[in-house]
Amino acid sequence: MSTIIMDLCSFTRLGLTGYLTSRGVRKRDITEVHNAPNLKAICETSRPTVVFINEDCFIHHEESNQHMRQIISQYPATLFVIFMSLANIHFDHYLLVRKNLLICSKSLTEKDLDDILANRLKYENYRPTRLNIPTLSLSQTESNMLQMWMAGHGTSHISAQMNIKAKTVSSHKGNIKKKIQTHNKQVIYHIVRLTENITTGIHVNLR
Repeated sequence: MSTIIMDLCSFTRLGLTGYLTSRGVRKRDITEVHNAPNLKAICETSRPTVVFINEDCFIHHEESNQHMRQIISQYPATLFVIFMSLANIHFDHYLLVRKNLLICSKSLTEKDLDDILANRLKYENYRPTRLNIPTLSLSQTESNMLQMWMAGHGTSHISAQMNIKAKTVSSHKGNIKKKIQTHNKQVIYHIVRLTENITTGIHVNLR
């Protein structure tokens, strides 16, 4: 299983390498890179099965964000696992925001990684495999409300703008928190911002 790790933290690289080799991945199939241009070059030659990325390696530069967006869309059979940089905030879940893009924190356990990589650990590369977790999606109403919420507008303003009751706004907020698996607004904001930087945003179900 060809794997790339893009993370400046040596402890993370060591931990991931140790985990992968314990699951039968050969060390020679694990490559370390340090920036988006290098990642793009390696992807072109190796077409990796999985890529682990710390968002700090790209999030602060618009050009690097664009590189990441292109790479993720160019390799739909590769699973990209993005580690969020969350200071002093605990988030121990993971979210599939595209079929090949998963966002999580570094609180992942080995069992989480087993669940995420199960199919890819069993099969060789070049065959797309689907995770057994749903892709995050919002209704159009939830998406519209989330944008206003993230812009700092309160329940009464959102209620007036969307012409719905305050109780309904609260209900939508509850649904969003449930889907993103956190009640922490800062985590929600972080996930939304990260997703918008490297994709077209959280998927909106128009049906």
